[in-house]
Amino acid sequence: MYNAAFSYFISTLIYNMKIRYFFLIILLSAAIQQVSAQDTLRVMQYNLMFYGLYTDFCTAENNNVEAKDEYLKTITGYYQPDIFAVNELGRGAHNLTRLRDNVFNVDGNDHFEYATYTNTGNGWFANGLFYDSRKFGLYEEAIVNTYIRDINLYTLYYKSDDLAHTQDTVFLTLVLAHLKAGNSTSDQQDRLTMIRNVMNYLGDNNYTGNVMFLGDFNMKSSYEQAYQQLLYHPNEDIRFYDPIGVEGVWGNNRDMAPYHTQSPRTGSHPCFVTGGLDDRYDIILASEEVMKGHRGLQYVQDSYLVPGQDGNRYNQSLIDPPNFSAPEEIIYAMYNMSDHLPVMLELQTVDFITSSVRDENIYRISIANPVKDNLIIHLENTHDALLQVDLFRVDGLWIDNYAVDGMHSPLLINVESLPPGVYLLRFLFASSYMLTKKIIKL
Repeated sequence: MYNAAFSYFISTLIYNMKIRYFFLIILLSAAIQQVSAQDTLRVMQYNLMFYGLYTDFCTAENNNVEAKDEYLKTITGYYQPDIFAVNELGRGAHNLTRLRDNVFNVDGNDHFEYATYTNTGNGWFANGLFYDSRKFGLYEEAIVNTYIRDINLYTLYYKSDDLAHTQDTVFLTLVLAHLKAGNSTSDQQDRLTMIRNVMNYLGDNNYTGNVMFLGDFNMKSSYEQAYQQLLYHPNEDIRFYDPIGVEGVWGNNRDMAPYHTQSPRTGSHPCFVTGGLDDRYDIILASEEVMKGHRGLQYVQDSYLVPGQDGNRYNQSLIDPPNFSAPEEIIYAMYNMSDHLPVMLELQTVDFITSSVRDENIYRISIANPVKDNLIIHLENTHDALLQVDLFRVDGLWIDNYAVDGMHSPLLINVESLPPGVYLLRFLFASSYMLTKKIIKL
């Protein structure tokens, strides 16, 4: 009787331990996926050419807004942007609502939202921003008012899976501009003034980190002073980079054919600019942090794309000669939608780093995950002494801190007594730089 009871007790204990171990493995697997999962995010910019605005030359017959909705729904449905930035949105906030409800939130979808409409100069058209609210939230908006038209700054935050637990997120600021058109000296000076205004604003208000500058630049070459201000500004913290590094004369240059975004039509048209594709007006630039992935988002190599552009369009239309770069329905939708082509790129989420100084590339910390007893940390930093390591739960509760000896590597921290789960390590350097890493304790 005693042996039977004891055997039953042991078998029950083992069974319960197996069940707990099973659920622990499930929990840790989920945690590992949560920590290591990466999300790919698509950003698209598009000049919509008098969307929702009728004039004596752009009329309901030759630029019908209902037809444009269908074309744009076809294009965005195929390319699936998570962020959609537009130029030449007709005057009035109702055009933002119309785009959201007729193009994005259709066929059972309801997750796209838009940023605030602005048009401080009451011009013919404005900028607009749409975003997938499942992935992004709108954190902050600002306007750099130039004497020509608004330049809009939209700061989004990324809704990571563990946002509710960590209260830690990644921010992305999009600077959306429609610069002055024209090729005269005064037109170029106007563009330079617009760029100087916005660059001064970025510097004065410390807009560093994940920043992208996008829109219709209306420039013929990378040598224009306004463009040089973007790429070689004296303040290195706010410089931008061309993801595809295309420098030189863009306009009317056959060698630049793969990058041209205006105009998809030849012949003549009362509303559309025609003459065939021969200008690189629409561009997306990115900060160094985006290019290198220092702040949680990184440009995906070779993802920069001019949809519909196959490099065989110099002074030709989008549809003649035949274009096989996308399905025929998509090519014809872009041909009829606008006198510009969209541009797009992809970003990928990466390990998030917080910092109080700019030069993150001198800090490299690697941790072997998951960890059971001893946490081994390798430092690849020769410029700054590490002072302290703090341990937190993912809900932000501080657990312990560890004093360390300068730049000694590797570091060994005993975590045997920690319950299994996901934790945060915060590294503090002598320069006040702080870096956060996640660990998984088995």
